[in-house]
Amino acid sequence: MITDRGFNSKANREYLAELNHFKGLCPRDPAQLGKRSKNDEAFAAGQRRRAQTEGRIGILQNVFLGGRPRAKGFEHRQTQVTWAVLAHNLWVLARLPWIEDQSEQALAV
Repeated sequence: MITDRGFNSKANREYLAELNHFKGLCPRDPAQLGKRSKNDEAFAAGQRRRAQTEGRIGILQNVFLGGRPRAKGFEHRQTQVTWAVLAHNLWVLARLPWIEDQSEQALAV
């Protein structure tokens, strides 16, 4: 389980210990966070992966949904998010040839 600082509590640590799961809870203390990131490769990799996911969720929410979904009811919001994910994925696919051309031009220089 990889989380941000808001989920690091004694109850959550004990719960994960009971389940014998990896505890990737981000410490609230910046000094402890730095120490754990240096000493625990799995924790550092999990935090990097979480950061990538949160960034992509931010793009999806702010760019493709325009903030909060305006639809009422779970099913309508789910449909709106599904369309936003599809639009995002098509946007990513459409940009791939352009990105490849840019990298080829950079190598040619």
